[in-house]
Amino acid sequence: MTDKINCDAHGESEKTYVCTHLLGESTGLGFNRSDPTEDNPFPDAWCDNCELIRGASGGWNEESEKLASISLLCSGCYERARIRNERPTVTFADLANLRWKCSNCDEWHTGPCLDHGYSKPHYWREEYATSSDPGTFLTGDYCAIRGEDFFVRGIIHLPIIGTGESFRWGVWGSLSRENFEKLRTMSEDEAAEVPPMFSWLSTKLPDYPDTLNLKMYAHPQLHNERPHFRLEETDHPLAHEYHHGITPERVRELMCKLLPKVDFGN
Repeated sequence: MTDKINCDAHGESEKTYVCTHLLGESTGLGFNRSDPTEDNPFPDAWCDNCELIRGASGGWNEESEKLASISLLCSGCYERARIRNERPTVTFADLANLRWKCSNCDEWHTGPCLDHGYSKPHYWREEYATSSDPGTFLTGDYCAIRGEDFFVRGIIHLPIIGTGESFRWGVWGSLSRENFEKLRTMSEDEAAEVPPMFSWLSTKLPDYPDTLNLKMYAHPQLHNERPHFRLEETDHPLAHEYHHGITPERVRELMCKLLPKVDFGN
């Protein structure tokens, strides 16, 4: 019997088992499991309500398992379910009263700030703006330098633990000439069929070790939306946050470092 399952979102992945309440887009239900091990990185998981049932039944047995309705998930969906349903010490609701000053409009806003972006790739120089070379240009979404280096603006989503929300880095990634032209000229219908495009991260992000040239893939989006970047799984902190999520406390930490002023309302 194979230990793999074919998932529309994550391809061929390991089989995992969770209670039925952790399926779909559930958030904040709790995520209980034994400690992962090298041999079993995805132990069976269940929500807090099922943990109450398990405790009242003296453990898992035929009756308690029936109430939990154990269901099959791929390992990728399992990780997303964990991120959405774990309960961190600082919750997303705790950020609701944060006040912060915007660096663009110089106005005060309330609530978590989840978007931080860059208007040009790291390799763009101001002197390029006056270049007469048609192979050198910068728009809100695309950049080319000397007809040799090509970049697209996209989004890295860091899922926030205990929520269905994400912290969004608006960054630039390199593309081959062929993929660059394809992305610029593709139709709405083609965007749904185009496979992910290999890319190197071309933005230096603060509060991380050097992020330049991290491997990732640009996923074209419908409705002319900017591509989503999927980072290759490595031990780099940014890649770890992409695949395993960040806490609301980390969101608050990033806000304090990225914004001119943050008021905690204490």
